[in-house]
Amino acid sequence: MAEDTEKELRARLARLTGAARTRPLLELFQILADRYWRAGPGRPAALPALDEAVDCLTEAYGHLRPGDPMRAQVASQLGWFLGARQMAHGGPESDRQRAAGLLEEALAATNLPPMFTCIARMTLGQLYLTAAIRGLQSLDVPTLLAGGDHGPALTEVERAIDCFQQVLADDLLGAEVTEGAKAMLACAEAVRDLFVGIEAGAGTGIGIDIDFGPMMRTMATLQDVQRRISDGMEAGTMPRLPNLLGGRATTTVDPLDFPVTVLRGPEPGPGDGDRARRSAAPVDLAALRRALRERVAGDGDPYAALAALLRPDAPPPPAGLVDDLVGLATSVTHAAGATATAADRIVLAVALYLRGRDDADDGWGDADDDVRAAAVALSAAADALPADPSGVVPLAVDLARLLDGRNPEGRVGDALHDRFVPVAQALRGVRVQALAWPRPDGTRLLLHTDDGRFRDGRPDGALPPRVVVVGAEPLPDDDAVISHVTSARQAGELAGRVPLRVTEAPVLVVDPRGGHDEASLVRLCRRLYPRAVVLGRADGGSDGPGTPEEVRRRLDASMLHLTCGVSAAGALELAGPADLGPAAITGRTTRTATEGGLVVLPPTGDGSAPLAEAFLAAGFTGVVGWARPVPRPVATLMLAVLHTGLVRGGLRPAAAVRAVRRWLASPDRTTPAGLAPAPMDVTGPALADPAYRSAMVYHGI
Repeated sequence: MAEDTEKELRARLARLTGAARTRPLLELFQILADRYWRAGPGRPAALPALDEAVDCLTEAYGHLRPGDPMRAQVASQLGWFLGARQMAHGGPESDRQRAAGLLEEALAATNLPPMFTCIARMTLGQLYLTAAIRGLQSLDVPTLLAGGDHGPALTEVERAIDCFQQVLADDLLGAEVTEGAKAMLACAEAVRDLFVGIEAGAGTGIGIDIDFGPMMRTMATLQDVQRRISDGMEAGTMPRLPNLLGGRATTTVDPLDFPVTVLRGPEPGPGDGDRARRSAAPVDLAALRRALRERVAGDGDPYAALAALLRPDAPPPPAGLVDDLVGLATSVTHAAGATATAADRIVLAVALYLRGRDDADDGWGDADDDVRAAAVALSAAADALPADPSGVVPLAVDLARLLDGRNPEGRVGDALHDRFVPVAQALRGVRVQALAWPRPDGTRLLLHTDDGRFRDGRPDGALPPRVVVVGAEPLPDDDAVISHVTSARQAGELAGRVPLRVTEAPVLVVDPRGGHDEASLVRLCRRLYPRAVVLGRADGGSDGPGTPEEVRRRLDASMLHLTCGVSAAGALELAGPADLGPAAITGRTTRTATEGGLVVLPPTGDGSAPLAEAFLAAGFTGVVGWARPVPRPVATLMLAVLHTGLVRGGLRPAAAVRAVRRWLASPDRTTPAGLAPAPMDVTGPALADPAYRSAMVYHGI
């Protein structure tokens, strides 16, 4: 009879596609699970049934959408069987990692029945504990006592302790398993104490005196209990996992209405229930994000990889990828909670959309839930998108277009546009035509300020005459006036500032420590800015040595030109000697909140970005920085052209930077007037290097 049922299920599965396969997959899984129990967990003969059971559950889990009442149960079962394959059959470490993630997801659900919950906690605790013990066994004693980063292992052990404590408090799994949970708890606590002792002594110069005795004794007890549990499983006397399909109705009712199992036993003594539970170990959010990024793209760009998956002509993703993305992205957003970023939510939305894109109704009345969940996740991210610095906005716009294509009444795209209308209006007020986001494929997404709508850039890459780019990557476009911001919100804020005339109250910081003397450029700047305050070592005298305090007192300058070194930590190397780092560039003296000047940074390369952000945060309207280092003679010429354009040409800073690009590209370039002697021959081909044209960038509006 069972064989006929199995044949019928396999025949049905051969005819079905998509989510309609879910129920027969779960029915076939139940047959395979029974076969695995009969063959004996841990025995080689049981492994084929286990492998196929895992495959069935993996596919079924992929068809179940967030909010489906069966999803948590399937996650707990799949986590158990993956854990069994790893612990009892020597499966790969990836089985343990997948199992732990699935069990954590199941335990976070509110509708997981008590027996499922208890078994999931027991399994999760074993997974974390065995991994920590294997890590200890792989180290010799001197290496162990030398210390190192045991933080991740300690976190997992703390979580194992919490799981075993809750299993014991619930007391649903019988005497044998309860005894095993007690032994595992004792072992986990001994391992935790070992790690704590090592961390307390490492780096102190004091010898670490660790007593391994308690851990050795508890491990011996644990091995004996595990042997007896294994014998019981093989003999069929241990309780099996609950039937999945028989529990579907239970998952749809309130937890207070769950059936109650009455267990006969001794009355609890005073204080038996008073033991305080440890809180769950904190989740390593950075590790989760890193795992998600690596699963999406390895060492590549995750947004580029996700954008490629969204393309209508994209090939089907590798098996299991989308389900992994949904699981990891869900874990990230749950762990982050209220601190989840727009990027976190957009990645989750993309993963949900991908999973629901080709789903069919599975007969349970919940078709297209993944797509609806994707729209919800995208909408939840919308408010934070204008402030997002990660470059995820093009991905969000692409997804909104796809969602509206499936459901035009949803108007997800309109809701997204609404969040950017204030930015578009602010930029239109300062004559900016578009805000641009570079895409990984070299194209650009444009927010047009005349109507606040997103449109794709032209295929030839041409930009509007005045454009602000989100991100630091320079765009070598000689025909447009280009400036850079870190986010759309910053663009809107900077558009509200009033730029001062550069000649009103300029400050020149000239070579305060020596070694960066640019005498010809300084002489030119003195002529261009006759009212300038000069700090540092300059021909013709100065108004101070150029200490960090003197520079901080001049943060109300209309133009602050810095000729100095920049340390490896990204700090300005000033007189003293003393450094002025980005964190110390704060405070203003006489300017209003809306007025600001211009900063010209030393030509040090990509390390200038934190300094640029610090000066903008201090109230300046713009910063001329550098995407890459350039030779000093070339930088001197570029800065001479810049200052000449600002003063004699009356150009705004972004236009003056474009004038530098045009000068470098021109075959008829001449030495800037007043720069004598010229640092190099300006007529040769060396200055035509495209890398020089894109080296100088303007941060601001």
